[in-house]
Amino acid sequence: MNINEEINLKKVINADGRMTILGVSTISDDVGEAMKSAGQSYFVMKDLEKNVDQQVAKMYGYEAAHIVNSASAGIALGITALIYGDRIHDVNVQVPQKKEIILLKGHNINFGAPMEDILHLVGAKVSEAGYANGCSIEDVEYKINENTVALMYVLSHHTIQKQILSLEEMIDIAKKHHIPLIVDCAAESDLFKYAAKAIDLVIFSGAKAIEGPTSGIVFGGKLLIENITKHHKNIGRVMKIGKENIIGLFVALKNYQNKKQNIQAINYLNILGNNPYVKGEIVVDALRPEIQRIKISLQNNAKIDAIELSQKLKSEGDIAIYLRDYWAKQNLLEIDLRSIDLEEMRIINRRLIELLGDQKNEQN
Repeated sequence: MNINEEINLKKVINADGRMTILGVSTISDDVGEAMKSAGQSYFVMKDLEKNVDQQVAKMYGYEAAHIVNSASAGIALGITALIYGDRIHDVNVQVPQKKEIILLKGHNINFGAPMEDILHLVGAKVSEAGYANGCSIEDVEYKINENTVALMYVLSHHTIQKQILSLEEMIDIAKKHHIPLIVDCAAESDLFKYAAKAIDLVIFSGAKAIEGPTSGIVFGGKLLIENITKHHKNIGRVMKIGKENIIGLFVALKNYQNKKQNIQAINYLNILGNNPYVKGEIVVDALRPEIQRIKISLQNNAKIDAIELSQKLKSEGDIAIYLRDYWAKQNLLEIDLRSIDLEEMRIINRRLIELLGDQKNEQN
Protein backbone atom coordinates (compact mmCIF):
# COMPACT_ATOMS: atom_id res chain seq x y z
CA MET A 1 0.00 0.00 0.00
CA ASN A 2 1.26 3.48 -0.88
CA ILE A 3 0.29 5.37 2.27
CA ASN A 4 0.69 8.76 0.57
CA GLU A 5 -1.84 7.86 -2.11
CA GLU A 6 -4.16 6.19 0.39
CA ILE A 7 -4.62 9.39 2.40
CA ASN A 8 -4.02 11.83 -0.46
CA LEU A 9 -0.64 13.20 0.63
CA LYS A 10 2.35 14.34 -1.38
CA LYS A 11 5.63 12.54 -1.05
CA VAL A 12 8.09 14.61 1.03
CA ILE A 13 11.82 15.00 0.52
CA ASN A 14 13.18 16.04 3.89
CA ALA A 15 16.33 18.11 3.43
CA ASP A 16 15.40 20.22 6.46
CA GLY A 17 16.62 17.89 9.21
CA ARG A 18 15.07 15.93 12.06
CA MET A 19 12.03 18.17 12.35
CA THR A 20 8.79 17.38 14.17
CA ILE A 21 6.76 19.10 11.42
CA LEU A 22 8.00 16.41 9.00
CA GLY A 23 7.65 13.41 11.30
CA VAL A 24 11.15 13.84 12.78
CA SER A 25 13.03 10.81 11.36
CA THR A 26 12.51 7.37 9.84
CA ILE A 27 12.93 4.03 11.59
CA SER A 28 14.97 1.05 10.41
CA ASP A 29 13.47 -2.30 9.44
CA ASP A 30 14.54 -3.99 12.68
CA VAL A 31 13.02 -1.20 14.79
CA GLY A 32 9.80 -1.57 12.81
CA GLU A 33 9.83 -5.36 13.26
CA ALA A 34 10.41 -4.97 16.99
CA MET A 35 7.47 -2.57 17.23
CA LYS A 36 5.26 -4.98 15.28
CA SER A 37 6.25 -7.85 17.57
CA ALA A 38 5.56 -5.71 20.66
CA GLY A 39 2.20 -4.64 19.28
CA GLN A 40 1.21 -8.28 18.88
CA SER A 41 2.29 -9.26 22.41
CA TYR A 42 1.26 -8.68 26.01
CA PHE A 43 3.55 -7.52 28.80
CA VAL A 44 3.39 -6.77 32.50
CA MET A 45 3.96 -3.11 31.73
CA LYS A 46 5.63 -2.13 35.01
CA ASP A 47 8.19 -4.88 34.46
CA LEU A 48 8.73 -3.91 30.82
CA GLU A 49 9.30 -0.28 31.77
CA LYS A 50 11.58 -1.11 34.72
CA ASN A 51 13.75 -3.58 32.80
CA VAL A 52 14.11 -1.36 29.73
CA ASP A 53 14.95 1.65 31.92
CA GLN A 54 17.68 -0.31 33.72
CA GLN A 55 19.22 -1.65 30.53
CA VAL A 56 19.20 1.74 28.79
CA ALA A 57 20.91 3.40 31.77
CA LYS A 58 23.61 0.72 31.80
CA MET A 59 23.97 0.88 28.02
CA TYR A 60 24.94 4.57 28.09
CA GLY A 61 26.68 4.84 31.47
CA TYR A 62 24.10 6.72 33.55
CA GLU A 63 22.97 5.91 37.08
CA ALA A 64 19.33 5.65 36.05
CA ALA A 65 17.00 6.27 33.09
CA HIS A 66 13.32 6.46 32.28
CA ILE A 67 11.59 6.15 28.91
CA VAL A 68 8.91 8.77 28.22
CA ASN A 69 6.80 9.62 25.19
CA SER A 70 8.80 12.70 24.12
CA ALA A 71 11.62 14.97 25.21
CA SER A 72 9.09 17.64 26.21
CA ALA A 73 7.34 15.08 28.43
CA GLY A 74 10.72 14.39 30.02
CA ILE A 75 11.12 18.09 30.78
CA ALA A 76 7.63 18.35 32.28
CA LEU A 77 8.02 15.23 34.42
CA GLY A 78 11.53 16.21 35.51
CA ILE A 79 10.34 19.62 36.68
CA THR A 80 7.39 17.98 38.47
CA ALA A 81 9.75 15.65 40.34
CA LEU A 82 11.96 18.57 41.37
CA ILE A 83 9.06 20.70 42.63
CA TYR A 84 7.03 18.00 44.34
CA GLY A 85 9.67 15.36 45.16
CA ASP A 86 7.99 12.05 45.89
CA ARG A 87 4.68 13.74 46.80
CA ILE A 88 2.17 13.08 44.05
CA HIS A 89 1.03 16.20 42.18
CA ASP A 90 -2.46 17.15 43.40
CA VAL A 91 -4.43 20.00 41.84
CA ASN A 92 -6.20 20.54 45.17
CA VAL A 93 -2.92 21.22 46.97
CA GLN A 94 -1.11 24.53 46.58
CA VAL A 95 2.03 24.39 44.46
CA PRO A 96 5.12 24.64 46.71
CA GLN A 97 6.70 28.07 46.96
CA LYS A 98 10.02 26.67 45.78
CA LYS A 99 9.14 26.37 42.10
CA GLU A 100 11.33 28.81 40.14
CA ILE A 101 13.30 27.47 37.18
CA ILE A 102 16.15 29.71 36.08
CA LEU A 103 16.29 29.63 32.29
CA LEU A 104 18.57 31.73 30.11
CA LYS A 105 16.47 34.30 28.25
CA GLY A 106 18.05 33.19 24.98
CA HIS A 107 17.03 29.60 25.82
CA ASN A 108 13.34 30.41 26.35
CA ILE A 109 12.61 29.20 22.85
CA ASN A 110 9.71 27.92 20.83
CA PHE A 111 10.80 24.51 19.55
CA GLY A 112 7.33 23.76 18.16
CA ALA A 113 5.81 24.71 21.51
CA PRO A 114 6.95 27.49 23.86
CA MET A 115 9.41 26.18 26.43
CA GLU A 116 7.85 28.24 29.21
CA ASP A 117 4.42 26.70 28.48
CA ILE A 118 5.88 23.24 29.18
CA LEU A 119 7.19 24.49 32.53
CA HIS A 120 3.99 26.34 33.43
CA LEU A 121 2.03 23.17 32.71
CA VAL A 122 3.32 21.58 35.94
CA GLY A 123 3.24 24.68 38.10
CA ALA A 124 6.77 25.96 37.61
CA LYS A 125 7.63 29.64 37.42
CA VAL A 126 10.16 30.70 34.79
CA SER A 127 12.85 33.12 35.91
CA GLU A 128 14.73 34.39 32.87
CA ALA A 129 18.42 35.17 33.26
CA GLY A 130 20.33 37.60 31.07
CA TYR A 131 19.22 39.11 27.79
CA ALA A 132 18.27 37.97 24.32
CA ASN A 133 21.79 38.76 23.08
CA GLY A 134 23.83 37.45 25.99
CA CYS A 135 23.92 35.88 29.43
CA SER A 136 26.81 35.73 31.90
CA ILE A 137 27.56 33.75 35.05
CA GLU A 138 26.67 36.83 37.07
CA ASP A 139 23.29 37.11 35.30
CA VAL A 140 22.40 33.57 36.37
CA GLU A 141 23.65 33.93 39.94
CA TYR A 142 21.70 37.17 40.33
CA LYS A 143 18.47 35.22 39.79
CA ILE A 144 19.16 32.55 42.44
CA ASN A 145 17.01 32.86 45.56
CA GLU A 146 15.29 30.71 48.20
CA ASN A 147 12.55 29.75 45.72
CA THR A 148 14.92 28.45 43.04
CA VAL A 149 14.26 24.76 42.46
CA ALA A 150 16.52 24.18 39.43
CA LEU A 151 18.64 25.63 36.67
CA MET A 152 17.90 24.71 33.07
CA TYR A 153 20.15 24.76 30.02
CA VAL A 154 19.00 24.08 26.45
CA LEU A 155 21.29 22.68 23.75
CA SER A 156 19.57 23.52 20.49
CA HIS A 157 20.10 25.37 17.23
CA HIS A 158 17.03 27.41 18.20
CA THR A 159 18.83 29.08 21.11
CA ILE A 160 20.82 32.30 21.03
CA GLN A 161 24.51 31.44 20.71
CA LYS A 162 25.97 34.92 21.05
CA GLN A 163 27.74 35.69 24.35
CA ILE A 164 26.00 32.87 26.22
CA LEU A 165 27.72 31.11 29.10
CA SER A 166 28.76 27.54 28.35
CA LEU A 167 27.23 24.36 29.70
CA GLU A 168 30.38 23.81 31.78
CA GLU A 169 29.90 27.23 33.38
CA MET A 170 26.28 26.38 34.14
CA ILE A 171 27.42 23.11 35.73
CA ASP A 172 29.86 25.06 37.93
CA ILE A 173 27.07 27.41 39.06
CA ALA A 174 24.83 24.47 39.93
CA LYS A 175 27.58 22.80 41.97
CA LYS A 176 28.58 26.03 43.72
CA HIS A 177 25.02 26.78 44.84
CA HIS A 178 23.89 23.13 45.28
CA ILE A 179 21.02 23.54 42.83
CA PRO A 180 19.83 20.78 40.47
CA LEU A 181 20.60 21.26 36.78
CA ILE A 182 18.42 20.04 33.90
CA VAL A 183 19.87 19.92 30.39
CA ASP A 184 17.60 19.63 27.36
CA CYS A 185 19.61 17.68 24.78
CA ALA A 186 16.63 16.73 22.61
CA ALA A 187 18.42 16.70 19.25
CA GLU A 188 21.96 16.00 20.47
CA SER A 189 23.68 13.01 18.91
CA ASP A 190 26.23 12.02 21.58
CA LEU A 191 24.40 10.23 24.38
CA PHE A 192 27.59 9.22 26.17
CA LYS A 193 29.31 12.57 26.70
CA TYR A 194 26.97 13.87 29.43
CA ALA A 195 27.09 10.76 31.66
CA ALA A 196 30.30 11.85 33.39
CA LYS A 197 29.18 15.46 33.87
CA ALA A 198 27.58 16.75 37.07
CA ILE A 199 24.11 17.12 35.59
CA ASP A 200 21.02 16.01 37.49
CA LEU A 201 18.78 15.34 34.50
CA VAL A 202 19.71 14.96 30.82
CA ILE A 203 16.84 14.65 28.35
CA PHE A 204 16.99 13.32 24.78
CA SER A 205 14.45 12.80 22.03
CA GLY A 206 14.21 9.19 20.93
CA ALA A 207 12.97 10.15 17.47
CA LYS A 208 15.68 12.57 16.33
CA ALA A 209 19.33 11.52 16.17
CA ILE A 210 18.51 8.05 17.55
CA GLU A 211 15.94 7.41 14.79
CA GLY A 212 13.52 5.63 17.10
CA PRO A 213 9.75 6.03 17.29
CA THR A 214 8.10 9.00 19.00
CA SER A 215 9.65 8.85 22.48
CA GLY A 216 12.14 10.42 24.87
CA ILE A 217 14.74 9.36 27.43
CA VAL A 218 15.51 10.99 30.76
CA PHE A 219 18.88 10.14 32.33
CA GLY A 220 19.81 11.10 35.88
CA GLY A 221 20.34 10.09 39.48
CA LYS A 222 18.45 7.14 40.88
CA LEU A 223 16.28 9.04 43.39
CA LEU A 224 15.23 11.73 40.94
CA ILE A 225 14.40 9.16 38.27
CA GLU A 226 12.35 7.18 40.82
CA ASN A 227 10.32 10.32 41.53
CA ILE A 228 9.85 10.96 37.81
CA THR A 229 8.54 7.41 37.45
CA LYS A 230 6.01 8.02 40.24
CA HIS A 231 4.74 11.20 38.62
CA HIS A 232 4.64 9.48 35.23
CA LYS A 233 1.93 7.20 36.62
CA ASN A 234 -0.08 10.20 37.81
CA ILE A 235 0.08 13.55 35.99
CA GLY A 236 2.16 11.79 33.33
CA ARG A 237 -0.77 9.59 32.37
CA VAL A 238 -1.56 12.13 29.68
CA MET A 239 1.97 11.54 28.38
CA LYS A 240 1.71 7.74 28.34
CA ILE A 241 4.03 5.80 26.06
CA GLY A 242 2.89 2.47 24.62
CA LYS A 243 4.64 -0.89 24.54
CA GLU A 244 5.41 -0.58 20.81
CA ASN A 245 7.34 2.65 21.23
CA ILE A 246 9.17 1.44 24.35
CA ILE A 247 10.43 -1.66 22.53
CA GLY A 248 11.11 0.28 19.32
CA LEU A 249 13.20 2.84 21.20
CA PHE A 250 15.08 0.09 23.05
CA VAL A 251 16.12 -1.52 19.75
CA ALA A 252 17.00 1.88 18.23
CA LEU A 253 19.19 2.67 21.26
CA LYS A 254 20.99 -0.66 20.95
CA ASN A 255 21.66 0.01 17.27
CA TYR A 256 22.70 3.59 17.94
CA GLN A 257 25.57 2.57 20.22
CA ASN A 258 27.62 1.45 17.23
CA LYS A 259 26.04 3.49 14.46
CA LYS A 260 28.25 5.81 12.45
CA GLN A 261 27.08 8.02 9.63
CA ASN A 262 29.17 7.91 6.50
CA ILE A 263 27.81 10.66 4.29
CA GLN A 264 30.09 11.69 1.44
CA ALA A 265 29.02 15.32 1.24
CA ILE A 266 31.16 16.01 -1.81
CA ASN A 267 29.04 13.60 -3.88
CA TYR A 268 25.95 15.63 -3.02
CA LEU A 269 27.71 18.91 -3.71
CA ASN A 270 28.86 17.69 -7.14
CA ILE A 271 25.23 17.26 -8.22
CA LEU A 272 24.84 21.04 -8.01
CA GLY A 273 27.76 21.47 -10.41
CA ASN A 274 25.55 22.04 -13.47
CA ASN A 275 23.22 24.48 -11.70
CA PRO A 276 23.92 28.04 -12.86
CA TYR A 277 21.54 29.62 -10.34
CA VAL A 278 23.08 28.53 -7.04
CA LYS A 279 26.48 28.20 -5.47
CA GLY A 280 26.93 25.42 -2.94
CA GLU A 281 29.41 24.78 -0.17
CA ILE A 282 29.73 22.10 2.50
CA VAL A 283 29.14 23.37 6.04
CA VAL A 284 28.72 21.76 9.46
CA ASP A 285 26.26 22.49 12.25
CA ALA A 286 27.58 25.06 14.74
CA LEU A 287 26.62 22.94 17.76
CA ARG A 288 26.94 19.46 16.26
CA PRO A 289 29.87 19.39 13.83
CA GLU A 290 29.15 15.78 12.93
CA ILE A 291 26.12 17.03 10.96
CA GLN A 292 27.02 18.05 7.41
CA ARG A 293 24.91 20.27 5.21
CA ILE A 294 25.21 22.05 1.89
CA LYS A 295 24.63 25.78 2.06
CA ILE A 296 23.34 27.23 -1.18
CA SER A 297 23.47 30.90 -2.05
CA LEU A 298 21.29 32.16 -4.88
CA GLN A 299 23.12 33.84 -7.72
CA ASN A 300 22.15 37.13 -9.37
CA ASN A 301 20.52 35.36 -12.33
CA ALA A 302 18.01 33.54 -10.09
CA LYS A 303 14.47 34.59 -10.98
CA ILE A 304 13.09 34.48 -7.42
CA ASP A 305 14.55 34.95 -3.96
CA ALA A 306 15.18 32.28 -1.34
CA ILE A 307 11.98 32.97 0.60
CA GLU A 308 9.77 32.44 -2.45
CA LEU A 309 11.90 29.49 -3.57
CA SER A 310 11.49 27.73 -0.24
CA GLN A 311 7.71 28.16 -0.38
CA LYS A 312 7.45 26.97 -3.98
CA LEU A 313 9.56 23.88 -3.25
CA LYS A 314 7.13 22.95 -0.49
CA SER A 315 3.87 23.74 -2.24
CA GLU A 316 4.34 23.21 -5.98
CA GLY A 317 4.91 20.01 -7.92
CA ASP A 318 4.19 16.37 -7.11
CA ILE A 319 6.82 16.23 -4.36
CA ALA A 320 7.04 18.59 -1.39
CA ILE A 321 10.69 19.51 -0.87
CA TYR A 322 11.70 21.01 2.48
CA LEU A 323 15.04 22.81 2.77
CA ARG A 324 16.34 24.59 5.88
CA ASP A 325 15.21 28.18 5.42
CA TYR A 326 16.36 29.86 8.64
CA TRP A 327 18.55 32.23 6.60
CA ALA A 328 16.22 32.71 3.64
CA LYS A 329 16.09 36.46 4.24
CA GLN A 330 19.83 36.50 3.51
CA ASN A 331 19.09 34.59 0.28
CA LEU A 332 20.64 31.45 1.74
CA LEU A 333 19.18 27.96 2.14
CA GLU A 334 20.66 24.75 3.50
CA ILE A 335 20.27 21.12 2.48
CA ASP A 336 20.52 18.71 5.41
CA LEU A 337 22.02 15.50 4.07
CA ARG A 338 21.06 13.02 6.79
CA SER A 339 17.67 12.02 5.40
CA ILE A 340 18.18 12.19 1.63
CA ASP A 341 19.94 9.96 -0.88
CA LEU A 342 21.74 10.96 -4.07
CA GLU A 343 18.66 10.46 -6.25
CA GLU A 344 16.65 12.79 -4.03
CA MET A 345 19.50 15.30 -4.28
CA ARG A 346 19.17 15.13 -8.06
CA ILE A 347 15.42 15.79 -7.77
CA ILE A 348 16.17 18.82 -5.57
CA ASN A 349 18.68 20.13 -8.10
CA ARG A 350 16.22 19.74 -11.01
CA ARG A 351 13.53 21.61 -9.08
CA LEU A 352 15.99 24.39 -8.24
CA ILE A 353 16.80 24.81 -11.92
CA GLU A 354 13.12 24.78 -12.90
CA LEU A 355 12.09 27.35 -10.29
CA LEU A 356 15.09 29.67 -10.52
CA GLY A 357 15.50 29.75 -14.28
CA ASP A 358 13.52 30.08 -17.48
CA GLN A 359 13.92 26.53 -18.73
CA LYS A 360 11.55 23.83 -17.56
CA ASN A 361 12.28 20.15 -17.02
CA GLU A 362 16.00 20.64 -17.56
CA GLN A 363 17.73 17.37 -16.81
CA ASN A 364 20.65 16.83 -14.41
